[in-house]
Amino acid sequence: MESKEPKYAEVQCVEALEVEDGIPANAASSPDGESGLASSIPTATEVDDYENEPKYGCITVTWEKGEVQSSEYRDKGFAIAFVTHLVALMGLALAFGRVAWMDANESSSDNEEKSQAYHSQEGANATFDTSDPAPKDFWYAVMIIALVASPVLSFLSLTVMSRNPIMLIKASLWFSIVLNIVAAVLLFATAQPYGGIIFTIFIVCLIWYARRVQNRIPYAAANLTTGITILKTNLGIVFVAVGSMVVLLGYFFLWISAFLGVLSLDVMHEITSSAYDDSEEQSVLSLLGGFVGFLFLLSLYWTHQVVKNVLRSTVSGVVGTFWFDPTEASSFCSSAVGHSFIRSTTYSLGSICFGSLIVALLHMLHKSLHRAQRTGGILRCIVHCILAYIEALVQYFNKWAYIYVGLYGYSYIDAGKRVANLFKTRGWQTIIADNLVNRLLGIISLTIGLLTGVCTLFAAFVVGEFESRQGLMGFGFVVGFFIGLIFSGVFMGLLSSAVDAVIVCYAEVSSC
Repeated sequence: MESKEPKYAEVQCVEALEVEDGIPANAASSPDGESGLASSIPTATEVDDYENEPKYGCITVTWEKGEVQSSEYRDKGFAIAFVTHLVALMGLALAFGRVAWMDANESSSDNEEKSQAYHSQEGANATFDTSDPAPKDFWYAVMIIALVASPVLSFLSLTVMSRNPIMLIKASLWFSIVLNIVAAVLLFATAQPYGGIIFTIFIVCLIWYARRVQNRIPYAAANLTTGITILKTNLGIVFVAVGSMVVLLGYFFLWISAFLGVLSLDVMHEITSSAYDDSEEQSVLSLLGGFVGFLFLLSLYWTHQVVKNVLRSTVSGVVGTFWFDPTEASSFCSSAVGHSFIRSTTYSLGSICFGSLIVALLHMLHKSLHRAQRTGGILRCIVHCILAYIEALVQYFNKWAYIYVGLYGYSYIDAGKRVANLFKTRGWQTIIADNLVNRLLGIISLTIGLLTGVCTLFAAFVVGEFESRQGLMGFGFVVGFFIGLIFSGVFMGLLSSAVDAVIVCYAEVSSC
């Protein structure tokens, strides 16, 4: 249980830890014979005089240390609300979804008949045959190649990053600069000087940033290497991520069914005069229909956020177990993966739903103002910009809060206090390390998508009559690119969460 009086820890400044294979070099043994990461961590001592705390030239070295919470449900009301809304959505899908899908199929059949009639009339003048679909062999080849290539490339990327973390982080910084230089040159060449000037300013800022963060790259590289080691050791968590995607797909099917069914009801519409001709009538959403549509969109974004953050909290729990008790998180499907997932979907579900709902509401308000901005004035535009920044800040704040939820089991409010304390004590070092790693992960994910697309180009060669189907190469590349982007996004998202959890673990025990 958390103590009533906050305990502050004093830790002397330490040099950057040397990392080998993702584990600090001194983690193998300790003076007292213990092994594991926990024994390699500097010892913290409590201080009673917070006002006269020592400072060591880098940052203030006091923070409220985290404590593992007891197994009890937190923020229960939000978990109950979330589950209730899912049950209600399922009921609406069962009650109205069947009729909605039947109407959609009838409409699709009518459109297909009209399309066939059109092509039969215009067939003599057609320059190409749009009714000739790609053969099944082509799609089978594309899917098999993409589903094999993308996980293999993603796993290989982990090995590459673990062997060359510092070089790759530096390369990602200069890659961003080169992209902006290319954009600026193209804008100036196409007589768009204002855009070119803006990108020139970006270039100057990025070069300044790249030079300023050089001394932080080893720290970011150590966090990245440790995160990769934890992810590769507990690779079973990838199945949790894939399962989360399946859950989202199932939810989206229910959501579409309920959405189409409910909004097709007569009570959701009203008849008004046309804006162009008063004699014509048109059906538009009523006030009730607009409100119900808003709730459906809120449900969609809220559920997406909850599923994503449950996964983030699960990864954090696995990192915490590996950090302090490596034997419990040292296998493909270790007990740490299952225990962390169960905690995130039971005791901590309310906290995750709480934070996700805040982001979902801000997102909906932001989008509503964005649509209204087309008819609004300068004041509405200012409010829209403020909300956009608030939403971005809350999202960034939340991603660290879920680390504390996964590591210690705090409620959402208590986790938020720990996040504020983290940035108060660690400041820009945390933000810079996070930015450097995530910049690299984004570039790696894009590269894997492109390489998967290149691999699927070969699918066109297994199709008979290749000479007459060269257009399929473009389709194969696009499909492979997006499949590669999705799978690499799963791997890189897990790694990003692991690295953030490692940053918090370092912050809990180190003051430099």
